[in-house]
Amino acid sequence: MTKLTVTALVVCLVVSPVVAQMTWTCATANAGWSARQGLSSVVYEDTMWVMGGFGSDLFHDVWKSPDGASWYRPTDAAQWSARYRHTSVVFSTRMWVLGGDAGSRQNDVWYSWNGADWTEATAHAGWTARQYHASVVFNNKMWVIGGYDGANCSDVWYSSDGVNWYTATTNPGWSARYGHSVLVFNNKMWLLGGNDGSGKNDVWYSSDGANWTQATSSAAWSARWAHTAVVFDNKMWVLGGTSGGSSKHDVWYSSDGTSWTQGTAAAEWTARWGHTSVVLDNKIWVLGGNDGSNKNDVWYSDGVAVIDEQDASPPRFIALNGAYPCAFTEQTRIYYSLPRACRVGLRIVSANGARIRSLACGDGTAGRHCADWDGHDQSNHGVPEGVYFCLMSADNFTAALKLVKLSQP
Repeated sequence: MTKLTVTALVVCLVVSPVVAQMTWTCATANAGWSARQGLSSVVYEDTMWVMGGFGSDLFHDVWKSPDGASWYRPTDAAQWSARYRHTSVVFSTRMWVLGGDAGSRQNDVWYSWNGADWTEATAHAGWTARQYHASVVFNNKMWVIGGYDGANCSDVWYSSDGVNWYTATTNPGWSARYGHSVLVFNNKMWLLGGNDGSGKNDVWYSSDGANWTQATSSAAWSARWAHTAVVFDNKMWVLGGTSGGSSKHDVWYSSDGTSWTQGTAAAEWTARWGHTSVVLDNKIWVLGGNDGSNKNDVWYSDGVAVIDEQDASPPRFIALNGAYPCAFTEQTRIYYSLPRACRVGLRIVSANGARIRSLACGDGTAGRHCADWDGHDQSNHGVPEGVYFCLMSADNFTAALKLVKLSQP
């Protein structure tokens, strides 16, 4: 009988601590709406909505989807002018669109109950016409925070009706900026990153919009702007963005705004900026953006999955459980499960399917296993940075897992 043969690094029974990984699934590579950046999105009535943006032209169409894959268009020409770098929120049982760039900067405010019919609350809000600002709903008010009106802004505004706007502060402590993200978490508004002439990775919070406290001047994630941020699984999340001409597809999370953990160094969606993100159906979603060209793909993740390496319970299914880290410089560990003894094949291939290295081949024992790969090929030569796949076969089971080999820092 042929025994399980290890031909690359280590295949082992799992005995190490708990690790975590994050994976992303493509709901659609081509949504009904055309490729674009600077769009806005909300979740309203258990549905994702996409509004406006810039691609082949400026848009003022409105799209909705219950699942991220099938998209429907309530209107291809909303009453507000075609624009991008605007914001959208859900407030007082309505969707709202605020400001943006329609060929010139805007400070109009619009609302709708159905996405097809829009009413103008005001043509000129109290805040100056701007783009790349941030908007949230907090303390039963809509808020407009920072942005670019011809210069970087550091003002904070609020309204209870979308018509009358009041200044909370023009001196919040954080530097004037645009392309930042703001979210509501633990009864506070949080401002993350942005561009004040260069990319930022500071984090600030406020309980009233007027007084802001710095949680950290330098978060673990690198300086960036035109990123997104959401609240999910009782944590704040930062996704993608750009800085210094370099786009990003890393994902980070925090429960306090000070200590940040990397969910993934390289998400399955391409590095991008000008995208949007929402939370729906207990998933984080990433929609559109620009990775060098405008995109209309839609991705989702269940968050960080925990792999307990001390789990001694017998596995119920054959499974390729994951890898940690999925993006690595020196080594990654791949996890798989066998509920019974069977023949197993575990190999690394390149993005075009060329065989790189075999990790296991032969008869495997029942249990939870892991295999380490150090980024070398069968001849023990280091492989270049790029995308690779771990392929597993066992009985009639087959599965593939994406890995990213990063360059040495």
